[in-house]
Amino acid sequence: MEKRLRSSLKSSADEFLSSAAKLGFRSVKPSLKTLIHSLKSSSDVVSSLPLSLQHSITESITLYKDLTSSTTAPSSPGANSHLTPPTKRVRRSSRNKNDDVSDTADEETRFETLKSDVSEKLQVFTYVVHMCVTHPDNVFNVSDLLPAVQELHDNLVVFELESNLLSDIACLCEEWWKREFPGRDGLISQSIPFLVSKALTLKKKVDVHRVYGLREAFALFDFEDESIEDLKLLLIRCLISPLFLKMDEGRRFLAFLFGLSRQLVKESLAMIRSQIPFGRKSMLEAYADIVFRAWKAAEGESREEIENEFLQQLVDGAIHASSGSFAASIRRILGGFIIQRTTDGVEKLIFNLAEPVIFRSLQVANSDVRQNALHLLIDVFPLEDPDATREAKDTLLHRQFFLIEKLLMDDCPDIRAVAVEGSCRILHMFWETIPSSVITKLITKILDDMAHDVCNNVRLSTVNAIIYLLGNPQSHEILKVLLPRLGHLILDPALSIRTAIVDLLLLIKGIQNFQFHKVVHLDVLLSTLAYDQPLVSQKITKLLLSSYFPTTVTPEEACNRCVTLIKRSPLAGARFCEFCLTEGASPQSLSLLFKSLINLVLSPANISSDQIDGILMSAANICSNLATETKYQSALKDELTSKKLMSLFAAANSGQAQASVCSIVSSVLPDAAGVLRQECLKLVSKCVGLSDDKEKQAQVRLVHKMMMSCGWIDYMLEAFTKLLQKTVNGCVDKCDTESTKQDTSSGKKRKVKHGVKVSLKSNRTSGKKTSFIDDYTVSVGIAWQLKDLLKYSDTCKAVLGSKSLESALNVLKVISEFDIMECMQCDYINNSHVVAYTSLSLHMYVKHSTLSNKDNHDLKTLEKTVEHLVNCMEKAYRTSASRKSCKVTPCSITNMVKLSTSILHFIIDSSTVDRTHECQERCLSFTRKYVGFIILNLRQHSHGLLEFQEEDLKETFLCLKSSFTYAAKLLNLVLTSSSESSPPSPEAHNLANDLFDLIIAVEEHLGSKYGSLVLSAAKLWLPDMILALGSLQIQKSSSSSSSAFAETKFGFPSWLLILAKIEIFDQHESESDDIEENVTLPSKFSTFRKVVETMVGLLRGNQSVLDAVGAFLLSGSMVGLKKKDFELLYGVLHFVCMKLAKHEDGEWVDLKLMLESLQQVYPQMETMAQELENGHEKKLLERARSWVEPIWSCYIHEEMKGKMETEFSDLNML
Repeated sequence: MEKRLRSSLKSSADEFLSSAAKLGFRSVKPSLKTLIHSLKSSSDVVSSLPLSLQHSITESITLYKDLTSSTTAPSSPGANSHLTPPTKRVRRSSRNKNDDVSDTADEETRFETLKSDVSEKLQVFTYVVHMCVTHPDNVFNVSDLLPAVQELHDNLVVFELESNLLSDIACLCEEWWKREFPGRDGLISQSIPFLVSKALTLKKKVDVHRVYGLREAFALFDFEDESIEDLKLLLIRCLISPLFLKMDEGRRFLAFLFGLSRQLVKESLAMIRSQIPFGRKSMLEAYADIVFRAWKAAEGESREEIENEFLQQLVDGAIHASSGSFAASIRRILGGFIIQRTTDGVEKLIFNLAEPVIFRSLQVANSDVRQNALHLLIDVFPLEDPDATREAKDTLLHRQFFLIEKLLMDDCPDIRAVAVEGSCRILHMFWETIPSSVITKLITKILDDMAHDVCNNVRLSTVNAIIYLLGNPQSHEILKVLLPRLGHLILDPALSIRTAIVDLLLLIKGIQNFQFHKVVHLDVLLSTLAYDQPLVSQKITKLLLSSYFPTTVTPEEACNRCVTLIKRSPLAGARFCEFCLTEGASPQSLSLLFKSLINLVLSPANISSDQIDGILMSAANICSNLATETKYQSALKDELTSKKLMSLFAAANSGQAQASVCSIVSSVLPDAAGVLRQECLKLVSKCVGLSDDKEKQAQVRLVHKMMMSCGWIDYMLEAFTKLLQKTVNGCVDKCDTESTKQDTSSGKKRKVKHGVKVSLKSNRTSGKKTSFIDDYTVSVGIAWQLKDLLKYSDTCKAVLGSKSLESALNVLKVISEFDIMECMQCDYINNSHVVAYTSLSLHMYVKHSTLSNKDNHDLKTLEKTVEHLVNCMEKAYRTSASRKSCKVTPCSITNMVKLSTSILHFIIDSSTVDRTHECQERCLSFTRKYVGFIILNLRQHSHGLLEFQEEDLKETFLCLKSSFTYAAKLLNLVLTSSSESSPPSPEAHNLANDLFDLIIAVEEHLGSKYGSLVLSAAKLWLPDMILALGSLQIQKSSSSSSSAFAETKFGFPSWLLILAKIEIFDQHESESDDIEENVTLPSKFSTFRKVVETMVGLLRGNQSVLDAVGAFLLSGSMVGLKKKDFELLYGVLHFVCMKLAKHEDGEWVDLKLMLESLQQVYPQMETMAQELENGHEKKLLERARSWVEPIWSCYIHEEMKGKMETEFSDLNML
């Protein structure tokens, strides 16, 4: 190939170009460079090649343009003479349509192939020109080559689809410019925009580098001309290109653009300004660098534009920004000048920009402005005029320190926090230039006042600021004396501050001549290590590791030091052993320490009980850390023989120590662990008071973990069942005793109890006789353990697989029934049995529901449990209501509420996992009776019949609040599962009324404080309560509109009465009308008002629900009319007509149910108005009628009149 080209080159330039074009660009490219660069100046081709290139390029461009603009491919030169007559067209029938489509596709393919060939020829010619331009000996006359290059450049836009050709032409123009050849000014108008666009599109660093190399060419453009808009848009896009902002050359190029045109400066600054609110840190710092470079290079109007318009606006914006983050973003731009303040003119610029506004802003009333101004002052500190005298500079510096010190005591805690950190930052950076008196004053104020600030953030900023200040070695001398004043912060209530103070101790530990225990006393550190959060304890462990378990001494010495720590503070030593491996202690040394601790417990040395606790806890923590590695686990397992385990358990006198032994066993799983099974059963059986003792609960969980690891859960559950059986026997005996004391009227009850007794007699346990109360309290602890075991997947699976599961469930069932029936008489009753019983039933159902046999009898257990508990609870409610002479105590009420809440919780859980069970009606009825029970006892409390202590009331109210949530959730489940074929039960409507009544009762009888708390629970469920209110009206006809009140068992809803009174009261407050002069409210009902306000908003957003609830409210007004309760009638109608649906706004048009209800109400109002004599009641009725009458006349009367006229015309026709 090269020989052929060389031969053609010797013949003529035209033949050379023709041969090169035919061979193709890729195949000929390597040879072209060799051949052209080998030409000598004496060669004839040197003079003829430029002209041939121009001719070939022009001809090819013309052909390319023709191919682009034509709809059919033109004849190639020489293929068909223009004298040749056109060929005759062949007529085609419809049968040949497919052939036509195929011919068209072939024609298009040939057309594109021709264009591609021409493009490749031009690529060859461009490369030839490029090789001529870059000839090492410069043998070609560039003036001869210029026409060809100019032709290529001027037609760049024609080749917009030929990316390779475009790049080659642009490279040629770029090379021409860099070599400063004549005519280069004419080769940039098309190539420059292409290179900029390419850099933006491909996002390659090399393209940015090329654009930067051609930056001087941009000065030739007239940026004031309208034709330059496209290029300006490309340049503005460069300002938001991450690649340009990231590269140094990109930033230099963007800064260079600022010197091209003032208009371009304005547009560029506007673009930067628009990006500040959204820009990331790196982007804003890049803008800061660009603006600074631009300012440094700018002169005249451009510099004024940057200073007076852009920078001054930034200073004002940094002070008056709407948010702290926005102000920080602005300061990042200004930071480009602040870090360059040593540059000539920058210090003066900063002073001129900031001084007129910053001092005034530091003293304004707006705290946000003061805070922003303080941030800016800290950034620009020291603010000074370089041209001022020394005295003036000192005065200005003193003013700045005065204002900073003043802001340390600012009313706004955020400002105080910034002032603290800013002060230490200034001291750190300018220590040498600040007078020592100012330094001492500032540090003393920070450590004495700010370290005791009431705001957590200020105290945290104080510690962090001191940590930063310690980075300056010159501060160490004074801080060594003053740092103990921060020691109290190790006991700060805020975790973040305690963590920060330990970080400070870790820092000063590494500073020479500092002693951290002089800042915080060692005893305080050990106490914090023992009782604080894991994060703090781990950091203290790191702090003390080199003292109490160093790696620089022998392992034996390290173990002795750690034992010393454990003896000094057992709990602290245990926490130290928990984290020392994480902080770098040697596992081998820890293994040796474990053996030392075990031997110490077993030795006859005089060790206190607390020390034994600490030693065993430390050993347990070491085991937990080392057991993850097989090597160390095997060593630990060999160490724990059966004799040692029994000795350890015997030495462990406290529950914590015994739990630690269990933790060791569960981590290591020694072969001799079986010797401790009976001891563990004793531990879990000694569970009196467990449900209220958090520390004991943690210990029991460790025992559970061991028994789970050893596979003893089944044994434990069997032991639990026996103990519960003992309690059941006591329950039966107690019921028998009470039954014998009752008269014959309770014979039925005695018979039921006797049946239970007989069924359980054969299972009575023998042994030492204990009191029933003792057995009962043990059963409470067992019930808590069962519930806790079901929380975790591994223990839950083991419990559900136990052989004693059914027996445990049965005995819990009996005890739960006893709890429910006796809760009003016995203050010791606890709801743990019911919680365990329901949890066990629920988990058993979930387990059996996964079986393939869906008809399994166990699947009915859940429904039976619900039915059983609901029946028992309803019987307890009836018993409570019938005992008039029995003294009801607050404790018994609390017990009843706790039990009811637990059952209601179980109902929700069971309904969630099994939506097919048929107990919804019973559950709704039970929930209504429970709500009624609460309302009744709230009323008795307010009347002084029940005297709750504040703590008891809080405990009861927490259950009440949970019950409200569960009841509302039940409504949600009922409504969700309903459909047109299976509408919700009327009890859902009644329960919704009861819940509104409960809100009223809580606020009226307990006060607005508790009312607001119940509102927080009710807010989420208001849509469900409102929908339930309208459920009856949606599914029933208007003829039974009053049935909503006929079906309720607790009488008329009290919330409607209160709503009516509120409406009357509010209207009386806003109007001077004597109609309402006798209306009084038992409470302001601020909570209920919020409920009503929310209800109105929700109803007005849903027309269909509004119609149903409005019809229900109108039926309530009908009840008031029938009972001649005109206040009820007046208030409800005012609420409906003036708040829910306003006639003047045309909102009654589509409210069919409400109009049907109104059709019943209004005629009776007219009749009643005629019967009443003048007086207060008639005024109320007439006023209410005045609201309804326009609606009656507009919608109902006209419709009835039209029907009557139609019927009359029909009669006439007959």
